[in-house]
Amino acid sequence: MKLNLSLVLLLIYTTFKCDGQNTNSAALNFPLPKAARYTVTDQQFEAAKKALQKGFLPDTNQLAAIISSPCMCGPGLWHILKDSPHFSTPPRAKTVCKVPLANGKTQELPAALIQNEAEAMNFRAALADLISKNGDIKFRLPTEKEFKTFWAVYPFDEISEPLIVTEGNDYNVIISFSKGKPFWFDEVKSMGMK
Repeated sequence: MKLNLSLVLLLIYTTFKCDGQNTNSAALNFPLPKAARYTVTDQQFEAAKKALQKGFLPDTNQLAAIISSPCMCGPGLWHILKDSPHFSTPPRAKTVCKVPLANGKTQELPAALIQNEAEAMNFRAALADLISKNGDIKFRLPTEKEFKTFWAVYPFDEISEPLIVTEGNDYNVIISFSKGKPFWFDEVKSMGMK
């Protein structure tokens, strides 16, 4: 089933909308795009980082502690995972995101909404395979390029929960939290804005 990205994201937003604003920020050391707002406290960032350090491992049981449905597999990560044998039955809800390129053009890449436990199990298994091949992982704030790559396809201007990059040898997976849990996963090392 192919869904309109706006409809999918509106449903996600209404499900996970955060109430309240943070005034203290886990500092990003670069200017944000004009419409973007990033209001994350150091405490939120550290708590999210600890959860990822404990659960973002090449073990589906560990991943199950931090990844549940619904969640979003953004276009950069879905481009890598879609051919995984774990997705012999692909997620039912897929959409297309327009990814801006450095030359001013855009590239259309599919993304997937993980909607149920069976799809979440497949996503965790495919992600575990990717993590196992990615070497030692560091957890950190995004760089300006990574933020802009992520934000170009992220449908909301305000980010009020942690955004953490899991940096590995071959892939940098950016994870956006919602309601205290990892929600949006995307690969930003090889995608877009080059």
